[in-house]
Amino acid sequence: MIKPRMMLATLTALALALPVAAQEKTRTKTYEGPNVAGSTTTTVDRDAGTASRTREATNLATGNTASSSALRQRTETGAMIDVTQTGPRGKSRELSGERTRTEGGSTFTGTATGRGGETYGLAGSRSRDGQGNSQASQSVSNSAGEVLAARDRTTTRSDGQVSRNVTKTRAPGTKRPPRIRRPRG
Repeated sequence: MIKPRMMLATLTALALALPVAAQEKTRTKTYEGPNVAGSTTTTVDRDAGTASRTREATNLATGNTASSSALRQRTETGAMIDVTQTGPRGKSRELSGERTRTEGGSTFTGTATGRGGETYGLAGSRSRDGQGNSQASQSVSNSAGEVLAARDRTTTRSDGQVSRNVTKTRAPGTKRPPRIRRPRG
């Protein structure tokens, strides 16, 4: 049997440790190379449902700096994301949108703004059926709602064989749409 004093000390230690575990956690990594110096700071607050990441890289020869910031906010049905990237010449591009969980997958809708100020609509979906079959699709449209580029992927499994079909389309004369990686986690 545990002695009352020992039990009291254990319970006190647990009570004091719980608020510490619930606090936000920040981690910073730095890099110093022969050509580039950079840092990445990641902050996660599980109770608030937020995760943020800022990155900065400086070219040591020219002094030019590129940076990015990303924020993900958990919602009842998924997450909201906002990403901003600024290049070494000061031009920025942005992405914001919402991921919504669905039965067996998720959907994404959002907007992106390119470095030239052009605006794009983004849409995507993913699903999996529990048998190893999955589907994913993404599309980028211009401000008039015309689809500029789309990608559809279907993976099916049957009798130990995996079949994967990928279809990509791009409107004639369309430049490559902007690509911004969403924050993971």
